[in-house]
Amino acid sequence: MSMSPPTAGSQGSRGGAGMWEGGGGNKAPSPPVSSERRAGIGCKINTNDKNELFVREVIPGGPAALSCEIANGDVLLSVDGVMVMGETPEEVARRIVGPEGQPITMAFRIKRRSEQGSSVVEKNVTLVRQQPFTMSDRLITGQVGLGVELAKVDGGLMEVRKLADGGSACLSGRLVEGDIITSVDGRDISQMPSAERPQQLLGTPYTRLTLSVVRATPQGRKHLVLDLVRTVPLQGEYLLKYAAYRNALAHAILPPVPPPQLHHSGGGQEVGGGA
Repeated sequence: MSMSPPTAGSQGSRGGAGMWEGGGGNKAPSPPVSSERRAGIGCKINTNDKNELFVREVIPGGPAALSCEIANGDVLLSVDGVMVMGETPEEVARRIVGPEGQPITMAFRIKRRSEQGSSVVEKNVTLVRQQPFTMSDRLITGQVGLGVELAKVDGGLMEVRKLADGGSACLSGRLVEGDIITSVDGRDISQMPSAERPQQLLGTPYTRLTLSVVRATPQGRKHLVLDLVRTVPLQGEYLLKYAAYRNALAHAILPPVPPPQLHHSGGGQEVGGGA
C-alpha cells in the first residue's frame, strides 16, 4: 500500500508529523487536536507481498537516518513492545507519531548475508521523535559508502585505516581503525579483482550490508559479523544537528517497555531461514 504524508499541518516533503508517513486511514479515529508539536521518525512504511510492514524509504535528516540502524527493506515487528504485525500502515502510523522529543523503541527484522549464508536478525532501535531537517539534494543523490579510508593488505583483504567524521562507520561505532574486512555480503573480497574491492561498500543511501572483519583485541584476534547501513555523510551544520539529536536521545527518559513476543528468545540473534 502506497503511503503519502497527511496534508493537514504538512511542512513539505521532509518535514512535519508526516515523517512516519502514515497517511489518513479510516480504520481508526484521528488523534485528538493538540497544541503540542508532533513528529515521527522520518521514514515511509508500506506492506510487502507477505503483508509485513517494511521500511519503504528512510528520509535523510530524520531520526531513522540519524540512528544509522534502520535501512530500506527492514521489517517492522513492534512499537514500544506492542506487536504490529497484521496492522495497516495507517494504524501503525498512529502508534508512531507523537509529541516531538518523546522517545520510542521499535523492533525490526533485518537481513544478514555472511559467509555462512543468509539469515535474519531481530534488533531493537530507540529513537527520539523529531522532524527531519532538510538536506541538499546534491548530498543525497548518487551512491554512498560507509565513510572509511581503506588500504590493501596481504591476502587481498582491506584494512580500515581511517574513519571519516560524519560517515556511517564512525557514527554507528561499528567499525574501528585497524579492522580487516574479509567479506562483504558474504562475498570473499580476496577473490575479487583489486579494483572491485572498495566498490563493494558503495550503494544506494540507507541500504544495508554485512561485513565480516578480523579485529585485534587484547584477548587476541576476533572474527566479527557486522551489520551496517550506508548513510548520507554528514558535515558542517548537519553534523552539529546530528550531535544535538544524539544529545536529546542520551537525555531522553525511556519508559519501561515490555519485551515483544518475538518468534525466538533474545533479540539480535540469528533465527535462520533463507533471505
